Amino acid sequence: MSFIGWRMFSYWRSFLLHWKKYRRLESVTTENLRSVAVPFVKIQITTRGAAGSFEVIERGIDNVIALADEAPEFYGRFLSVEVVTESEAQGERLLKAFAHAPVEVDVLVIPSEYQTPAGTQMKARGLHYAVEQRRALWNRKPGRTFIVHYDEESVMVPGELRKLMGCLAETPSSILEGPIFYPLDYLQASPMCRSMEANRPIGCYECRHVMEAGTPLHLHGSNLVIEESLENEIGWDIGCLDGEPFIAEDYVFGMKAFTRYGGDIFGWHGCVMLEQPPFSVRSAFKQRYRWVFGVLQGLADLKRSSRFGALSATTRFALLWGTRYRIASFAMGCVVSVLSFAVLPAFLTKTVASIYLNQAAPLPGPASAWLSLVGMMWIGSVFVGAWHNLADSGLDGSTRKTEIARAVVAAPIAGLIESSAALWAVLAWARGTRRVSWVPTPKTLEADAAQTRKG
Repeated sequence: MSFIGWRMFSYWRSFLLHWKKYRRLESVTTENLRSVAVPFVKIQITTRGAAGSFEVIERGIDNVIALADEAPEFYGRFLSVEVVTESEAQGERLLKAFAHAPVEVDVLVIPSEYQTPAGTQMKARGLHYAVEQRRALWNRKPGRTFIVHYDEESVMVPGELRKLMGCLAETPSSILEGPIFYPLDYLQASPMCRSMEANRPIGCYECRHVMEAGTPLHLHGSNLVIEESLENEIGWDIGCLDGEPFIAEDYVFGMKAFTRYGGDIFGWHGCVMLEQPPFSVRSAFKQRYRWVFGVLQGLADLKRSSRFGALSATTRFALLWGTRYRIASFAMGCVVSVLSFAVLPAFLTKTVASIYLNQAAPLPGPASAWLSLVGMMWIGSVFVGAWHNLADSGLDGSTRKTEIARAVVAAPIAGLIESSAALWAVLAWARGTRRVSWVPTPKTLEADAAQTRKG
């Protein structure tokens, strides 16, 4: 618990001391943007084009258009949307749907026979296809340009997009991230999944710290903003690891950027992206497993890199053991949960006896105080995360309070489930498992049910 407690402490230190840096609170108007040099901004959505993805992609683009409708001539000069898809039918449908949009909506359909020079697969294959097209001057803009990476279901509301553009007009950074909340289709997800997602927003407080410190121990692939010239230079042609494709391409890209240019290129933009929770526990478990397994792949690749070997011993230690600590504290949550369920009844009985029957306490006072603090930080993190997720959900106040309470009550079981996925990934890696598969988390209830039926 102490091992995990120090991780929780890092969340809360950022939350309590630096909360003003976490999310940009000052509003930015169109008139504000007219007075600054806004760079070109390309919203890139990379998708396989699976069933149900069109509707969620459309939702994200609709919010971009809602912003552009405020001043079409102004936003049309520098804002555009690019969809990279494996589905020709989806591409045609998107072009037809947004043919008269106030901003340019382009579609790249990845040829089925396309291969990168290094044999990259999964999502990175699509990302690199877009890079190759840009290197060939596709949709080239005459000035500083940023790529804002969306997942299929990602949404930035107009107010947050204006804040992002204001930030990009003045930032010296080339790779930036911001917080992600999970209010979309909230009530359609299972209660256990809602509780699991409550752990994620407060984790972004730690993300803010590592991005501003310039040591990218974690990158999430959505709400990731990269200067186009840098992305074109590095590319996403990350290849494979021992014949198996990478499934955490964002982490691998971040490490490649860091080992080339150091930490000064990283930053935090603080503009919120909205996404949706997985709909079923099965999907959530698979998602967590992929996260951890993918980072373990990335670590193995990092250690083989000549650029990594050229870094100082202190920097190598921070990158390796900082990442390992994050993984271990996640996976050990499963062990702590199981032991807590087994030990807690006896512990509470002895605690009550020590209070009312003057018997010896089960632990010395300082140890009891520390474990109590760890427990409060954990429950508090679920509360804060649920509060963030529900703030943008559109639910009434009474329902939000009920859902926050439900997330907190379900947290012991939800925490056990998602930490067991992390532990399973660690054990699989330790056993020598290297085979991977990438099946995107379903974006609709129907797609989730269909995937469950397929097994």
